[in-house]
Amino acid sequence: MTEENKGPNPLATGVAGAIIGAAAAAAAIALSDEKNRKKAEKVLEGLQKEGNKVLKEISKKAMEIKDSVSRTQEVKETKKLKAKGK
Repeated sequence: MTEENKGPNPLATGVAGAIIGAAAAAAAIALSDEKNRKKAEKVLEGLQKEGNKVLKEISKKAMEIKDSVSRTQEVKETKKLKAKGK
């Protein structure tokens, strides 16, 4: 059975979320001044958005590679069938 395109890898998504969450929690604890907290939150939001973009791009590239490998396997199997038919 082959797996269908199910989107981003749940493990990668979970790891990325955990890292971002841990960074946010550490920053909130370390910064007691509300002004600094607000600045840190803005920076972390930007990092989270950038991380999501990177994750989407990596997932897209992985799917492209998977599709390429699938096509290559199909071509090989077609060649084998043609060779058997000769």
